[in-house]
Amino acid sequence: MKTLRDIATIRAGYSFRGKISEHFAGEARVIQMKDVDPDAGVRWSTLVATDLPGKRQPDWLKPGDLLFVARGSHNFALYLEELPSPTVLSPHFFHLTVKENTGVLPRFLAWQINQEPAQQYLRKSAEGTQILNIRRKVLEDMPIVLPSLHKQETISQLDRMWQREKQVLQALSDNLTHMMDGLAQQVLREE
Repeated sequence: MKTLRDIATIRAGYSFRGKISEHFAGEARVIQMKDVDPDAGVRWSTLVATDLPGKRQPDWLKPGDLLFVARGSHNFALYLEELPSPTVLSPHFFHLTVKENTGVLPRFLAWQINQEPAQQYLRKSAEGTQILNIRRKVLEDMPIVLPSLHKQETISQLDRMWQREKQVLQALSDNLTHMMDGLAQQVLREE
């Protein structure tokens, strides 16, 4: 048993002062709350392009990093397999990078954070009345169980297959809905 701080570097999202201004030829893309879904992942096509304010060097996301949704009633982690362009997180997220030589697979870590024991820990630790928030210290202190790398890989593969299956089922459901809508319109036109 370890804490998340033992196995990952945890950084806050990029600090924007005020609204994120869109600049179509901007140097960076920004992941905001509206761009993420626990099942669909990051909707890359909806990211805002912008120029980053200030002189601070951004913590660019890299393949293998995780984002953690720190605000709202549903806190979850997403594993970032690839990034289509230079990207940062808005301040509503934490940026997690697994430390080298810790024996932890990033995809497995995202899976574990999204499971009920970790979710229960987060619900008990959330602060705020209107909008719940997870503080960095709470995230750093999250207990993490580390099975063997083989078991982590097996769990990660099963999770990847389950995520794909959910996407296929959603696509089938959407297609059936469109087919039924078309059928209803056809029947109503005939009458």
